[in-house]
Amino acid sequence: MPPDPLNIHIDLVALQATFFRRLQHQLDMTKVLQVGCERVTAEQVAEQREFGAFVPANGAQLTHDEAKTEAQDWLLRGFLRDAIEGAGLFLDECLQVCEVLPLAAKGCAKAAELHRVFHDLPRTNHKLHFPQKLEKLERQFGIATRFNANILSLNKARTCVVHRLGVVSTLDVDETGALKITFQHAKFVARGQETGQELVIDRPGIVTTEDSMLELHFVDSERHFKIGERVRLQAHELYDTIITLWRFGLTAARAIEAYGRSLGIQFPPSPSETY
Repeated sequence: MPPDPLNIHIDLVALQATFFRRLQHQLDMTKVLQVGCERVTAEQVAEQREFGAFVPANGAQLTHDEAKTEAQDWLLRGFLRDAIEGAGLFLDECLQVCEVLPLAAKGCAKAAELHRVFHDLPRTNHKLHFPQKLEKLERQFGIATRFNANILSLNKARTCVVHRLGVVSTLDVDETGALKITFQHAKFVARGQETGQELVIDRPGIVTTEDSMLELHFVDSERHFKIGERVRLQAHELYDTIITLWRFGLTAARAIEAYGRSLGIQFPPSPSETY
């Protein structure tokens, strides 16, 4: 019996959009929580009656400042956990698309093959650890980005803050004895049209001395934590994490499109701009 003909719709824009929507929601929530942690007063906390007056460990209460510090750490743990979880779901979808593309290129498939690709493989891929998903994309489909190392470093930070409350152990460090986290950092630079001199615009009120072009630069930024230190990121580094994941999502989707084109699949023209 000949294989059944296939009509498969693959929407790479939707693949990115789902991931980016998760990032946007996380960014919006993080801003609210970050501002709340910084500005809440002891009086405002005392006015909240929803928690009642129950004290499970009398004498062990945190001071207001201690609670704010711990709240920041809790925010970091939740942020990294959800950020990598969202990236992991995106990788699941990337693997799914890469499994489907050869079938779409052939235009036909047997029922058993369809069951394997649409039922068995998604479950198998979802159970892979985060680094294994990246490794499978590269090994099996040639899908890799220049941001893989950034993403893996964020995953290591996530593992540390979730499983060890952010205290760096021997399980977290590299051969140099440190946990290294690399971000993509966005900065605005005013480039003088006459002199070519660059001026970083990192706060309101900076005045240029000549007509300038405003440029957006992406640069790597690193943080290092030694064994015994606690991972604590600054607010701008949480924002840099979102930027890093966003750039990874863009380049991963483009690499998948290139893989599909190598199989003979036609896609709508891609945007000409580069990131």
